[in-house]
Amino acid sequence: MMATVTVAPGSGFCPGVKRAAELLERELEAGSKVFCLGELIHNRPYNESLVARGVKIIDSTQIDSVPPDGVIFIRAHGETREIYEKLALCGRRVVDGTCAYVRQIHRIAEENSRSGAECIILGDKDHPEVRGILSFAHGKTKVFGSAAEALKALENEEEPAKNRFFAAQTTFSVQDWKFFANNLKKLYTNANIFDTICNITEMRQKTAYELASGADLVCVVGSPQSSNTAKLLAVCRRVCPQTVAAETAADLQKYHSIIKQANRIVIIAGASAPGVIIQEVNKTMANIANEELSFEELLDQSFKTLTTGERVTGTILAVTPAEIKVDLGTKHTGILPYDEISADDNVDMSSFHVGDPIDVVCTKFSDVEGTVLLSKKRLDEARNAEKVAQAAAEGGILTGTVKEVVNAGVIMNVSGIRVFVPATQCGREGTDLESLKGKKVSVKILEYNEARKRAVGSIRSAARIERKKRLDDFYSSIEVGQKLKGTVRSITNFGVFVNLGAADGMIHVSEIFWGVPRNPADVFKIGDEVEVTVKEIDRERERISLGYKTEATNPWNIFNEQFKEGDVANVTIVSIMPFGAFAEIIPGVDGLIHCSQIADKFVQNPGSVLKVGEKVDAKITAIDSEKQRISLSIRALLPQAEEAPAAEEVPAVDEAPAADEAPAAEEAPAAEEAASAPDEE
Repeated sequence: MMATVTVAPGSGFCPGVKRAAELLERELEAGSKVFCLGELIHNRPYNESLVARGVKIIDSTQIDSVPPDGVIFIRAHGETREIYEKLALCGRRVVDGTCAYVRQIHRIAEENSRSGAECIILGDKDHPEVRGILSFAHGKTKVFGSAAEALKALENEEEPAKNRFFAAQTTFSVQDWKFFANNLKKLYTNANIFDTICNITEMRQKTAYELASGADLVCVVGSPQSSNTAKLLAVCRRVCPQTVAAETAADLQKYHSIIKQANRIVIIAGASAPGVIIQEVNKTMANIANEELSFEELLDQSFKTLTTGERVTGTILAVTPAEIKVDLGTKHTGILPYDEISADDNVDMSSFHVGDPIDVVCTKFSDVEGTVLLSKKRLDEARNAEKVAQAAAEGGILTGTVKEVVNAGVIMNVSGIRVFVPATQCGREGTDLESLKGKKVSVKILEYNEARKRAVGSIRSAARIERKKRLDDFYSSIEVGQKLKGTVRSITNFGVFVNLGAADGMIHVSEIFWGVPRNPADVFKIGDEVEVTVKEIDRERERISLGYKTEATNPWNIFNEQFKEGDVANVTIVSIMPFGAFAEIIPGVDGLIHCSQIADKFVQNPGSVLKVGEKVDAKITAIDSEKQRISLSIRALLPQAEEAPAAEEVPAVDEAPAADEAPAAEEAPAAEEAASAPDEE
């Protein structure tokens, strides 16, 4: 009977390691001089290949010796707080490949220890990831290698700490962690526990357990120094005694006799096992297990150089509206159907050209037709799934299209990944969900289920974050005294609100008018474009005070340009006072016509001669530029005024009246005060 060899789905680089490897690969392709802080992954052959390509492996003591044009690379394990701070000041370009899940534990350790809480980690105390986590804790720290060790130590404490929190290394045993968490709740009724094991690690350990349960032989591919590989070995050995480890395909030779006796073989790879090594192990394992094949089987095997699920780079042979034909360099012609080209809703076929290389996955072979169905969409979805998983770990924001409205919310398509947004997270209260259908919007990824490729997101949170960023950028770009252009958004009796783009500002009524304030609606209407000056910025309360009036619009300056003493102006009576009448010369500038200057003789009651709103000609007899006061005279324009000396007939506003006008003498000081009242307000 022919032995079957199965490679566990998802084997190889996890998203965090893959991201770091791709970042480093990008630097090498760009010709950068890369200096990696420690070996990139726990895999000797892979690291040796990087060194052969020019990557220098250094430690933190060698940072200052990196040349100015060198690039310092941080691997997925992350570094300690001290090294991050040192790198920020070293003056070299730094590429940070720290895994998002590791960054998350850094934040947990930092935020939860600020109050002095003790940080307890389950993991390998000598692992670089754990050393990095501990460096972010402000208070006391403890590390335990297993659940049993941790529980024993905690149970035997004479005086247990009241304030502490618990977390685990991202690659810690899921089963051991669950055992610890369940028993910890018996010791602490309100234990502050953070489940920080990477969900990729959890899924791989679960898959390993299920596959190993039905296998005769399990081969775990990975380095002996790899933490997650060690955990996979432990999981598999619980259910399959015939579990072996291999770092490369060459290691399989020592298990030759065991492999020959197995019928159902499973290959499981750690997160730091390169795909090429997994494939080599797979082919070598199959060759050893099936050395005695019939001629027909050997002939058939020689033809099949590709396998289902294998990723391959081909060359485009032809492009039609329905499909793309691809040369794979084998006896099979690749067919890439339209529906399998992209994870996006719309495909631009004009972007594909004959002769171009294309990455695809083999999905189904037909030896009769000599074809193999291909999928590019699956590769895109895998990349997009990594992107969504990364966003879920970091609380990132992605863009997608609302495809469907359901009872509890909406369904979005985010690069081929289905994202559910609850109604409460779709926007403000009362948002019409139907109005979102078909729209392209931003969404914050809250959760991601890798097994089901389903995510939960929030449109409202994304909008809030983006608004905050816009506000932060806007407030950092403005300063007091800066001139801005905006649009009038609303008008009130106390001022005008102006939209400046990312935020609104307010022009107070006192900043609109010179002199006596009036209704802002007399000057503005909604939609007007205005130029304003920033007067005051209150970032905490999100308030911006704006100025509108300028010296160019100062009525007093306009008056001085148009009039001088002795000029005659057509004025409008705006108010009647016991001591005279105020008349508007131009908008914002009033002058006083004293009781003695209304007619050819002193007028006891100005209201008996003048009415509010009446227009009259008056002569400007005095201008006090310092106090911004103007004296007007109607009497000076009357014929009688020419028969007597002006000094006797037109007393100055500040002078006392003549003796025969004694009853009005007590009112003169009041007139002086009233003349300045509008400007003081």
